[in-house]
Amino acid sequence: MLEPKSKKAVLLADAALFVAAMFWGSGFGVTNWLLKFMSPLWLLSVRFMLSAGILALIFRSRLPLLSRRDVFLGFLLGSLLASTFIAHIFGLLFTTPGKQSFIAGSNVVMVPFIYALIYRKMPSLIATAGAFLTTAGLLIMAFTPGMSFNFGDYLSLLLAFGCALHVLFVGNLSRKMDPIALTVVQIASASLILTVLALFLEPLPPFGEVPSKAWLGILYVAVFVTVIPFLIQTVAQRYSPEIHAAVLLSLESPSGYMFAYLIGEELINFQVILGGMVVFAGVVLTELEAFLTKKFHHSSHEDAMTLCDINGSRDR
Repeated sequence: MLEPKSKKAVLLADAALFVAAMFWGSGFGVTNWLLKFMSPLWLLSVRFMLSAGILALIFRSRLPLLSRRDVFLGFLLGSLLASTFIAHIFGLLFTTPGKQSFIAGSNVVMVPFIYALIYRKMPSLIATAGAFLTTAGLLIMAFTPGMSFNFGDYLSLLLAFGCALHVLFVGNLSRKMDPIALTVVQIASASLILTVLALFLEPLPPFGEVPSKAWLGILYVAVFVTVIPFLIQTVAQRYSPEIHAAVLLSLESPSGYMFAYLIGEELINFQVILGGMVVFAGVVLTELEAFLTKKFHHSSHEDAMTLCDINGSRDR
């Protein structure tokens, strides 16, 4: 059993978050392609229904162990998740997958400030410096002369803010309840919300006319861009400090650009390579904390204001 604050636990969790970021990065280009075959909300609904079904089938034995409070908090997390994915999918209608992946990656610099507001203390200086350096690398990769923001880019900025909140709340809740059961509840809740919105806001798509290659793409994003990375994130954040998680998950942006390049939707140049090197330097700096600090101090009941404190609740 890993000691939550040990160096080994943090490094293993960070490595797992790196893998999750690679999976998520592959989703930008594939999702952009799938929008050719299905409307935004129905694409999200089908993706999350399939993901929730897979998770419930595999982990149904864990669900009876959840209290009503756990289910309620998981539902709130799922609502936040649904909101971020709505910003993601509609943002892709107006901007490119590579550009959105970089804007979404700006959540890494938001996390230290939101962390300070919620927990009333600043995260470690090393991790915060790594977050800023990573953000600088993302800006280098994304910047182009005469660059302007369109509506899709503003939605992508909203997506970044939602991702920052999600990282912080997952870190908090994963240390209070079964992280796998939490994953099931949040994905199922997001599925329910997205399906209701799709029924009211979009016409029912002709599912029979969707080609088999598109269904394979939906299966890919359900399994490899939803089920696997969200399971990894929720379990890993039980051990990884929030700023570490934000920095590692921000690698979703350069990986998203690379996947978009591989499928012919983006171009690569020296600027992208330079920015990627700066991002890598930010990741290395953040990981150095594991060698310079004996123990990691996660938010606790005694020194932090938790989600439950905000709602006037008490821990089980």
